[in-house]
Amino acid sequence: MKVQIINPEVLENLYENHGQFARVCYDTPEDMAEKVGRACQQSGHMSGSRCEYIKFLVTGVDRGTAEQCLRHEIGTWEPFEQIDNYAFADISDRMVDVNPAHIVKNMASFRYIDKTGFDYAVPGFICMNPRALEAYDRLMATIQETRAYMEDVLIEDGVSQKYANEAVNMVLPRATLSDFVIGFTPEALIHFCHKRLCARAQEFIQQVAMGMKNEVARHNRRFAEELVPHCEYLLYCPEGNRCCGRAPTKERARELMYGDRKGENER
Repeated sequence: MKVQIINPEVLENLYENHGQFARVCYDTPEDMAEKVGRACQQSGHMSGSRCEYIKFLVTGVDRGTAEQCLRHEIGTWEPFEQIDNYAFADISDRMVDVNPAHIVKNMASFRYIDKTGFDYAVPGFICMNPRALEAYDRLMATIQETRAYMEDVLIEDGVSQKYANEAVNMVLPRATLSDFVIGFTPEALIHFCHKRLCARAQEFIQQVAMGMKNEVARHNRRFAEELVPHCEYLLYCPEGNRCCGRAPTKERARELMYGDRKGENER
């Protein structure tokens, strides 16, 4: 898996550009735009940052993880007509509506791309178990062979290569490696990392989120510090009885903060 930022200049100029939008609210001079942007970022006043999209290319990721990323709809959006477009189009340039509940996204299509000899991801627990790994690889080899056989049969019977490929790609497993592009507003990326850097997030999507954070840190270390698990931001774990123990639960945090005073107030 590889995560690459497409437009690093957005991060390098993030506070200046954020401040150019936000300063109007305070009637602040233009030469103080960067200071305004940094202050707004620090205080969590993010509306001015919605003029920016931080865009990533993620390659060599399993299809299931890619779909999890693309269904994360806080800050995610794509025109309906682009949903099955396999080209890595920069659809953000054609945005007709920019809003904090939107992200731009696009993924390599299993409809059009020839996946003969497809590569696949292997979960960590299976990698660590030789018997499970042998069975896993054997299953993938069977799918590869069966897919190729069906494609040959369809072509022999007169179906075009294009449509034969489209048909047999239906058997591709969730583990098949694919590529996608995705763009976040800064506040949407913060929210994404709150959820996907959590210990309860699935293995590969944690890797995607960490790859994004590492890429951001190369160009804007201060903003990268905002990209943390939700518990680190809240100072308590919002997962209730599924808490991993890294932070206290919300109930425990309340006890630590207020002790018996909460009960006294209720009485």
